[in-house]
Amino acid sequence: MSDPVVVGVDGSASSLDAVDLAASEARLRGVVLRLVHAFGHPPAHLPSGTAPWNPADHGLEPMVHGALARAEERAHAHAPGIDIARSVVAGEALEVLEVESRSAALAVVGSRGLSSFTGLLLGSTAVHLAAHGHCPLMVMRGRPECVMSIGRSSGRGTTCRCGARAPRRP
Repeated sequence: MSDPVVVGVDGSASSLDAVDLAASEARLRGVVLRLVHAFGHPPAHLPSGTAPWNPADHGLEPMVHGALARAEERAHAHAPGIDIARSVVAGEALEVLEVESRSAALAVVGSRGLSSFTGLLLGSTAVHLAAHGHCPLMVMRGRPECVMSIGRSSGRGTTCRCGARAPRRP
């Protein structure tokens, strides 16, 4: 089986736009689309002897699975018939997606997540994956016709393309 297209899903509008792009790429490549939701660890200042943090204990599980269900519905609407796998992983998104990139044909992320920083060209996850990812990266920049692709060629370093995509055929 071929490596999947991996897309980071956090429920933001940008990540859902990335799901559309990733679904199209998975369909073109004939591979599985892997929806990955990473949730960060709680603050490190937990008293000693405290039980490990579990998002299910804090009512977050329905929210996480709801975000993945919405992403899956959107992917099927955008690319009917593709195979989809879901994954919920404890950890920071940039670390989780870096690990996921090791077994991916392509990683796709939105340019902005749920953080409060606005006005940046790329979010921290996209920047981290561009530097440390193990597969080509596509970053959705808000409009379907504007995508940044970052890839690696053996022995040639990193290449970056940003520009218009061809219009989708009906």
